[in-house]
Amino acid sequence: MSTDIGGQPGTTEIAGLLAWARALSDARSSADPAERAAYQAAKSTLLARLTRHYPDTPGEDPT
Repeated sequence: MSTDIGGQPGTTEIAGLLAWARALSDARSSADPAERAAYQAAKSTLLARLTRHYPDTPGEDPT
């Protein structure tokens, strides 16, 4: 089994995910539950890839 979750995320991919989140937010309760689940899966994968490629980036501002 491969543990590869993809390459380094690009700005276009991140912007696309943000646009998808906005569309789901605008749809409110009328959004398809399957689409919401697909978005959550895509978001989780993207966040895992960001963590993999930027492991030493702090999670919060220490000031």
